[in-house]
Amino acid sequence: MPRLSFKTVKLIPRGPIRELPRADTIFGAIGNAVATLFGAKAVDELVGGFKREARISSAFPFEGNTYYLPKPLSVCVLDFGELLKDLPEEERYPMEKSMKKARYLDLRNFERSLGLEPFDVPKGLPFRRVDVPRVALDRVTNDSSLYFWDEVRFEENSGFYFLYSGDEGFFRDYILPALRYLSDTGIGGKATWGFGLFDFQVSKLEISAPESPCNVTLSNALPTKTPVLWNLVRKGGWSSGRRKPKVNFISEGSIVANDPGKIISLDLGLTYRVYVYGLTFPIPAEVPEETLKGVDCQ
Repeated sequence: MPRLSFKTVKLIPRGPIRELPRADTIFGAIGNAVATLFGAKAVDELVGGFKREARISSAFPFEGNTYYLPKPLSVCVLDFGELLKDLPEEERYPMEKSMKKARYLDLRNFERSLGLEPFDVPKGLPFRRVDVPRVALDRVTNDSSLYFWDEVRFEENSGFYFLYSGDEGFFRDYILPALRYLSDTGIGGKATWGFGLFDFQVSKLEISAPESPCNVTLSNALPTKTPVLWNLVRKGGWSSGRRKPKVNFISEGSIVANDPGKIISLDLGLTYRVYVYGLTFPIPAEVPEETLKGVDCQ
C-alpha cells in the first residue's frame, strides 16, 4: 500500500476559536496575510502557486500525536451489519450505530476505512463546542439583553491542524510568513475579539492509501464534475465589509474521481478580486464496485 507524505501544520490555540476552519477559510486568511505582508501582487503569485500544484486541507483536531481525519463517505454505503456479523448481537448494534454516526477517525482507522476494512471509532474527541452567555447593552437606553455565543474549546495538549502538499519553497516563501502573522492576529471568525490566536509547529504526516481511481477529499471543494459520493456545505462570508455570495461546496470526506476542484474569483466591487478556494485534497480511497457504475474515473 503506497505511503503518502504531507507537511503537517499543528495550530495550538491560545484560547477558544469559533469553529474548525475549512480549507477556504484557511486560504482566505493566508491570502489576507500575504497581501498585508507583501502586497497585492504577491496574492496573484499565491493563487498561481495553488492553481499549479499546492494544496491545503481543512483543519481537523489532534491530541498529542493522535491525528483525526474525516470519515470517508465511501464507507457509508457499506453494510455495517455484514461487517460486524461475527460480533455478539448485544455488541453489534451499538458498534454499528457509532460507525454510522462517526465524523472523525484516528489515522490508523482512517487508513483502514480507505481500504473498506472494518474500523474502530474514537471514544471521544479533544474539543467541545460550548455555549457562553453574554450581555448586550442598548446604546441609547442601556437596557441589557442576554444572548448565547458558541465557541470551540480544546483540551490540554490538543488543537487543530491542516495538511500541506506542494513545493517546499512555496511553503517557505508564502505559507510560513503568513502563519507567523496569523498566529498573532488570529484565524477564523471574531479574530478582532482575540479569537483564533495560536502557536504553531510544522512536522510531517504519512498516510497509507490503496491504489484507486477514486479519492476522498480532505478539503471542502468546488468540484468540476459530478462527484461519486458527496455532502453539500453552503458557505458565504464577508470580505472587507462586503458580503460574499453563498457557494455550494462538497464537504470533507466526499468522494471524487480525478477531479482537482477549482478556485473561483469574485467581483465584490472592491479594488481587487476575491478568490474562493475550492481545490480538492485527494487521498486514494476504495469505493464499492456497485457505487461506481456509470462513473467516469478518467
